Amino acid sequence: MWKWLHPYAKPESTYQLCCKLLPWFSVLALLCLSIGTVWGLAFAPSDYQQGNSFRIIYIHVPSAIWSMGVYMSMAIAAFIGLVWQLKLSNMAALAMAPIGAVYTFIALLTGAVWGKPMWGAWWVWMLA
Repeated sequence: MWKWLHPYAKPESTYQLCCKLLPWFSVLALLCLSIGTVWGLAFAPSDYQQGNSFRIIYIHVPSAIWSMGVYMSMAIAAFIGLVWQLKLSNMAALAMAPIGAVYTFIALLTGAVWGKPMWGAWWVWMLA
């Protein structure tokens, strides 16, 4: 059933596939990020209570979701590398760590930037 996937466990064949697909995915990602950023920051209506500060949520929430997604993918890749001893999945998990850290930094930074005009402080910890 999964025989078509087995050749991609070799780093050489995966590298060749990535070299073919990287330019296409790079252009598509840049286009989607540009459109989404301009649409969220420039054309989204302002909130009636928060004003224009609300628009930072269009950067904050996706970056927080992507950071959690990257860390979950990293855990899955590490599990596959641990169970099936695939070196490629261990390399993928290693490559995902800085990407997840950058997304987490963006989420924390934009959350603090949004919190300053809303709460009057850069960071407020709510304790229940």
